Amino acid sequence: MTKAIIVLSAVAASTLLSASAFAASQTKTGEIKSIDTAKQEIILSGGETFEAAKAVKLDALKSGEKVKITYELKDGKMLASAIKPEK
Repeated sequence: MTKAIIVLSAVAASTLLSASAFAASQTKTGEIKSIDTAKQEIILSGGETFEAAKAVKLDALKSGEKVKITYELKDGKMLASAIKPEK
């Protein structure tokens, strides 16, 4: 019985740790293909679409510019919390 509790505890702990890893911020670097300021949306040349937070100013960015995007996956969407030009 004690071994079963230990095994179940280990499984539960690893499940919680892996779930929190998906919630962590990630980064992506790429070239801007298009920007839709009305939708707060940016599309990279690789086809990735990011929805930018309202605090992110898209009007300072240009198509063709290389950027680094910090984002989180939420409900199947990539939500950008920061977009910075890359050199």
